[in-house]
Formats: sequence, C-alpha cells, structure tokens
Amino acid sequence: MKLDRRDFLKLSGSSVIATSLLSGVGSFTFAKKMEELSLPKPSRNSPRVVIVGAGWSGLTVAKYIKKGNPNVDVVLIDKRQEFFSCPVSNLWLVNLVNLEFLMHDFLTPANRHGYHMLTGTSVIDVDRGGRKVYTDKGVISYDYLVLAPGIDYYYEAWIKDPKDIELAQVRYPAGFIPASEHIRIKQKIQNFEKGNFVLTVPPGLDYRCLPAPYERATLIAWYFKKNNIPGKVVLVDNHPDPPVKAKGFHYAWDNLVKGYVEYYPNAGIKSVDVNGRKISTEAYGDIDFDDGAIYPMCKAGDIVFKAGLVKKGERWPEIDPLKYHAVGDERVYVTGDSRNQPFSKSGNTANTEAHYVAKLILAKISGKDIAYEPPRTLCYSAVAPDGAIWIDLTYKYLGGGKFEFADVKLDEQPKESNYKAYIEWAKGLYRDMFA
Repeated sequence: MKLDRRDFLKLSGSSVIATSLLSGVGSFTFAKKMEELSLPKPSRNSPRVVIVGAGWSGLTVAKYIKKGNPNVDVVLIDKRQEFFSCPVSNLWLVNLVNLEFLMHDFLTPANRHGYHMLTGTSVIDVDRGGRKVYTDKGVISYDYLVLAPGIDYYYEAWIKDPKDIELAQVRYPAGFIPASEHIRIKQKIQNFEKGNFVLTVPPGLDYRCLPAPYERATLIAWYFKKNNIPGKVVLVDNHPDPPVKAKGFHYAWDNLVKGYVEYYPNAGIKSVDVNGRKISTEAYGDIDFDDGAIYPMCKAGDIVFKAGLVKKGERWPEIDPLKYHAVGDERVYVTGDSRNQPFSKSGNTANTEAHYVAKLILAKISGKDIAYEPPRTLCYSAVAPDGAIWIDLTYKYLGGGKFEFADVKLDEQPKESNYKAYIEWAKGLYRDMFA
C-alpha cells in the first residue's frame, strides 16, 4: 500500500511524528504535532485568514485585513524570529546603513493590530480540501489562506549535482533570501583581498528585484575603490543590458567606479563549477573567479509547490492574474514574489499589491466585489553614497494574463537627492508595515 504525504498526515491523527532524513551532506529532523492549535478568535463566528510568510507582502496583508475588519481572525506565520529586509540590504553590505535599519521585530505590529504572530514556526504542508495548514507546532484551520513565502532558488539549470548545489549555497550564496546569505556576503566583501569577485544575473525577468544585482555590483566596486582593494567585480549577465536603469548603471561603471567592474552581457551561462571556481558561458568561454555570489534562477517558495499550485515542470503557481487566488480555489491566494504575474519581484510591488489583496479578501468575506488595482513599482538603486537612480511605474492589464508597463517615470542620473529619497522611501514602507 502506497501512502502519499497527505494520507500520512491524515493517518497520523494527533500523534507526534519524528522524522529523520539523511542526505550526503547533513540531516534534517523535525517533529510534527498534529493537534489543532488553540488560537482565540475575536468572536465565535469570525472568519480566519492564515498568512504564510511575514515579508513585505504578508505583513501588509495581515495589518490591512485587521484594519479593514477587526472581527476577522488573522494568523501570520513565519519561520524566522525577526524581520530582515532584502530591499536596501545592498547598502548594508558596504556599510552605508546599519543593521538596525534592516531589522524589525514581528511582535510590535501584531500587538498593535491584533493579529496572531507565530514566529519560529515552519509550515510543513497544506490540505486545501480540509482547509488546514500543518506546522511544526500544530494544525491551523483556515477560511482563507494567503501564501506569501517569497522565492526559492533553482540551481539545477547551471549545477546538476545536488552536492555541488549545496556547496554553491554555502560557499557562494546568492544573497536574495535573508538573512544568513547577506551576512556571509558581507563577510566576503570585507575579507576580500584581491582578484575577481563574481556576481551572476539569472536569465529572464522573473528573478527577485531586477536591478538589484547591478546595484550590488556597483556598490561592491565602490567599496573596493574606496578601500584600495586590488580587485574587481566580474558581472556575468544573461541579458544584453540591465533590464531597467541601464543608462544609470553604465554611467556609474564608466565614471564612478571605472576599472572596478568587468561586465559580460549576453553571457549565456551554461554551467557553474563550484569546486573549480569557473563559470562556463556561450559567449565568453570559461570565466574564472576568486570569490563571489552565484545568483541562479528563482522559483516560488516550497510551500506553494506543496499546496499543489504549480504544474509539473513549472516554477510559478497558476493564479488568477487579477484576483490573486489559485485557479480552481478561491480561498487560497498567492502574493509577493511567489506570484506568477509579470510584475517586478520587489518590495514596493509586494507592498502595494498586498493592500489590494487585503481588500479582495475583505470583499470576499462580505460577499462583495471590487475593481482591479494594479501594483506600483517604485524602485531605487544606489550607485554611490551620494548618488541613486530610480524607476516608478505601474501596470496595465491587456487580457489573457498579459500586462504592460504604464505611467513610467525614470531618473537615471545619479543624484544625492535621489539617495536621500531612497532612504526615506524605505522608512515610509517600514512604517506602513510595522507602525
């Protein structure tokens, strides 16, 4: 008799299951408590919204559902104990902002707005038929579920051996999933003595934060120049040019950090040799490096796959492009960087769409409908302590799941006023999530 994962959960009842999975490089052990968690509701008949992932999207959805209807019971779950911001983190890597600027506690907004905040809690599975979320602390029933786990990485396109993928994650972390990866990269930058510091840019337009790899390359180059480090940033890009703000980045490379960035556009990365520290490309052959960060393709967070929302061979879920709910299941929503709409996977986009998703769920609870509101992408990129560039746009729906940019504004001339606006932008969004 063959049991799948959900059969196993059902047969387990209220027992505690200890599982140990051994692999070549380590082990993973957890205990699943199958009891229903006792979480008080505002009233006996309060509908419950469970949100998985307390990032820029999940935090915003939780806050604005409670603000819109305090009678709705909201449960926000995150495996972390504290919030670490991926947006603005490139500035921290080169000491332009302190750690406190990126970190926030989850408990203050939960207390202020009256939602349950389960920190240090891992979501193991989702039973959409029974409307239950399985965590390592117990089971939580839901009326509506929001999956906002962010991204995961897809190394397999460049690295085939699972052991080498593990080595890439440890030795050359991408730095787009907080926060250990960022700490590791910061240490690498500060300890770098000489040579080639490589950064890769994934193909396509569905990786987290389109301009971030170029901002990171520019700021690391600035750090090397400032500290007289005899090294350069080797930027291996699968695009012909940065997809956004290209003029501004090229200006910085040619004028502000000249000689410290070696750019390889249209590289066509074929493979990454982690042990040999070599990137094989179609356009330039093999590119050697001394240290760096390998940023592979992205995919939806693991729980989106476990919830059965991603087709075999795909990396992103099937969701309604305007309503954000899963195709065939209007009680499950996917927001933030795990969604499949062709929007920028960035902080401002996740925050603004979360406002809309909160309205959608509140309207659904009250039996109403609301007009579509596209997200807004306002994105700053620093190129020096006294210079930043930015793009501001929204999206127009064309039908058939297709969108185009709308109301595009752009400033690609590095300015100190833009840098100051960058910092104030971050402060404003922190207030929106945490105040």
